[in-house]
Amino acid sequence: MRYGIIHSIETCGTVDGPGLRFVVFTQGCLMRCLYCHNRDTWDMETDKSRKITVDELMQQVIQYRFYLKATGGGVTASGGESLLQPEFIRDWFVACKAYGIHTCLDTNGYARHYDKTLEELLDHTDLVMLDLKQLDNEIHKKLVGVPNNRTLMFAEHLQKRNQLTRIRYVIVPGYSDDDHSAHLLGQYIAPMDNIEKVELLPYHELGAHKWALCGDTYQLEGVHPPPKETVEHIADIIKSYGKEVMH
Repeated sequence: MRYGIIHSIETCGTVDGPGLRFVVFTQGCLMRCLYCHNRDTWDMETDKSRKITVDELMQQVIQYRFYLKATGGGVTASGGESLLQPEFIRDWFVACKAYGIHTCLDTNGYARHYDKTLEELLDHTDLVMLDLKQLDNEIHKKLVGVPNNRTLMFAEHLQKRNQLTRIRYVIVPGYSDDDHSAHLLGQYIAPMDNIEKVELLPYHELGAHKWALCGDTYQLEGVHPPPKETVEHIADIIKSYGKEVMH
């Protein structure tokens, strides 16, 4: 029986999609974001991760389905990076749709295979929340540790599918809080009619302590959340390209 490797579950999440969400944080991620607040999800398995089948997961989801539906919510696959376990997420979303439960994929777009499994996963996904961390590839490599080509390829695949998508953009001082970066994002997504809105997420330091627990040094020590004025300024730039912005 197929199983997924997960980090944790949040039964009443409010920041990972519309309404109340049943959020599954999967293990494994190939990006190395300097600001990652889930550093303990990078490895595919840890001494705290656990394996779970779709049936076991659905037993929990069903208990909350009326609360989720009443708020316009549903389930969200997050991480880590849930696209590293596409068969499991596909099967879970198929099971959720059988109950009429809204499904959301929270992803950095690092898809390794464009195959039947991915298409079936997306066929059963109501909303994709895609992290576009930085359009400037050189800055992206410094901030994330890898080029942005896979993420952009995935964004363009979603556009071709006309897949309902919400862009998430983390405003990190010194890396993505400047006008040029905001204009690059606005220019890139301007022609994409499948994008419902852009969600601006100010950088925060809440996950910094996890780096030490994992034996790593948090490289953004001393970097603080951007001021409200910076967030509003970036919002105005992106709005100028015809996209709705929330922050």
